[in-house]
Amino acid sequence: MKHQLKTPFILLFCFYGFYLIAQTKPDSLLAVFNNISLSDTVRLKAANRVARDFINNNPDSAILLAQKQLSLAQKSGQKKYEATALGIIASAFYNKGNYSNALEYFLKDLWICDERGDKKGMGICYNNLGNIYYSHTNYSKAEDYYLKALKKFIENGDEMAEATCYGNIGNVYCMEFQYPKALEYFYKYKDISEKNGDKEGLSASYGNIGVVYLNQLNYPKALKCFLKQKKICEETGNKKSLANSYVNIGILFKSQTNYPEALENYLKALKLQAEIGDIHGKAVCFVNLSFLYSEIPDYKKSLQFSDSAITICKEIGDLENERLAYQKRALIYAKKNMYKEAYENHIKFKSLTDSIFNIYNTKQLSDSKTRYEVEKKESELKTQAEAQQTINAEEKKRQQVVIYAIAGLLFLMAFFAVFMFNRFKVTQKQKGIIEKQKETVEEQKHLVEEKQKEIVDSITYAKRLQQAILPSNEELKKYLPDYFLLYKPKDIIAGDFYWMEHLDEIIYIAAADSTGHGVPGAMVSVVCSNAINRAVKEFGLRETGKILDKTRELVLETFEKSGEEIKDGMDISLLSIDKNKKQISWSGANNHLWYIVNSIGLNGIEKKELKEIVADKQPIGKTDHSKPFTTHYLELKKGDIFYLMTDGYPDQFGGSKGKKFKYKQLEELLFSLNGEELTHQSEILNAKFEEWKGNLEQVDDVTIIGIKI
Repeated sequence: MKHQLKTPFILLFCFYGFYLIAQTKPDSLLAVFNNISLSDTVRLKAANRVARDFINNNPDSAILLAQKQLSLAQKSGQKKYEATALGIIASAFYNKGNYSNALEYFLKDLWICDERGDKKGMGICYNNLGNIYYSHTNYSKAEDYYLKALKKFIENGDEMAEATCYGNIGNVYCMEFQYPKALEYFYKYKDISEKNGDKEGLSASYGNIGVVYLNQLNYPKALKCFLKQKKICEETGNKKSLANSYVNIGILFKSQTNYPEALENYLKALKLQAEIGDIHGKAVCFVNLSFLYSEIPDYKKSLQFSDSAITICKEIGDLENERLAYQKRALIYAKKNMYKEAYENHIKFKSLTDSIFNIYNTKQLSDSKTRYEVEKKESELKTQAEAQQTINAEEKKRQQVVIYAIAGLLFLMAFFAVFMFNRFKVTQKQKGIIEKQKETVEEQKHLVEEKQKEIVDSITYAKRLQQAILPSNEELKKYLPDYFLLYKPKDIIAGDFYWMEHLDEIIYIAAADSTGHGVPGAMVSVVCSNAINRAVKEFGLRETGKILDKTRELVLETFEKSGEEIKDGMDISLLSIDKNKKQISWSGANNHLWYIVNSIGLNGIEKKELKEIVADKQPIGKTDHSKPFTTHYLELKKGDIFYLMTDGYPDQFGGSKGKKFKYKQLEELLFSLNGEELTHQSEILNAKFEEWKGNLEQVDDVTIIGIKI
């Protein structure tokens, strides 16, 4: 279950020194602004008040009135109200989703605040610029602007604005999975809110901190934060935030399989959402309740709540929660052997998944285009500002530059005439040579193209041969009913391969990474795959450690026939499943094993736990200090999930800073997918890999196999 971070995303606007009477009606204020007999200052204050009230409810009217205010402020030379008008226009464009124009006016506002030495105004503008880039997931640039805003607020001694900045920076780190840094800034946000008696800020900060702890599986700390958030919401009467805290607490208890407590909190949230008319919140609650009852299990209630969720989701256009509801219904009907209904619901789930994927792609393209336009506008405005600052100095030098330019141009023309005459003579001589060279190049080009086609055709055929040694999907499904395979070769053919055999009622499955990738890696993979087959079939070995020992021996024997020293080989993770003995055995060469099991915590509550068995630090190949491979034994338990993998996924470069994905982040991702169907886990892993890689090249073959007992 994904948790949505409650973002303290507060737009700060550049409003300065209002002198207006409370409860004044907009019509009266407009009359004041239109009365040209009054002073410009009084008229500007009236226009400012009305335009500010229009920002959220009628942004078009806010823009129109603020532009009139801007024109009057410029004519009367009142920079303060000019900045105010620019801030209102920018904020209205932001609410309309026109980020390019919003950025343009925020930058103009920033320059005026800088000119006036208004540190608070500059901080507000920087914060709003950060919000624009945050909206478009450009977290690196958002962080830069939030830090600039923070510096200005600290210099100005504005603690409340400083606290808002800490919350925004914490959100950036949370979106980038940098949880320690996110906690650091959320705690700063909490401390300042607590110091200044800001209960809404304190509630939001506790909610954010709790979600981070929940994502880190630190349930005691997460629960403590959610309970504090709940208490504050009860004191302030903020029912929407209180409902969110109940949902978070319910998700926490469900993660610990404490279903009674989870149910109690979901129902409390549902009651509050009904009172305040929060339709989207009710949809989320119904989906959570459907998932909860499916695990108890109470399929009748699970289906009832999924029906309610689907009805609401259709009304409000919530495709994601509607999709999840259909998925759960398909699984429940399958368990009840009602295959027709299961198939119908699965078709709806698949259709919505495709729709969301298409919408996501369209939004990505739109966001990319908007981001490009925003950054282009920023660059253009920055260039205009720099040009304006230097225009006076350039004007003084213009005459001198013109004289030098004319003289230089005459010199260049004379030099160019002589140069062209000489080149004409040389060209006549070289023309014949070039024609002959052109014919030669064309022949060579044609030859290269033919050779390239032959090579590609050969590699493509080699791919078919390599696929022949891999177990088919039908074979995998026959012996491993609940599994997924994520297999992404870097090139047409791969050094990675997967292997499976079923002998003596024992299932053997392996993920292997041969030395290199492409053609060389594929050749090594054929040698290694053949060696494993011989170890199991020809030599009749059944213990995984001894299978790897014999495989190494056979690989070395094959390479030694060449008479040259070859250090190629493979890393491998080999698992055997003996259902008769109810026993799992595993051995690994450099590739570790991860598995998720049920365990009992100190509080006596059963919970999921991800464990690791470290592989022997030696390859299947030539090494200086070889030793027998270790065989690890585990009890076969229903529901346990095992992950076999190579190093291609964690070694992939990407993200906002172009760094490796790393094993730690992969471990957190796999554990967060606990509870998802294995086929869905594969889809998420693939999507996350492509998102992380972005436009960078894939650095290695990728193989991950998930098996549920």
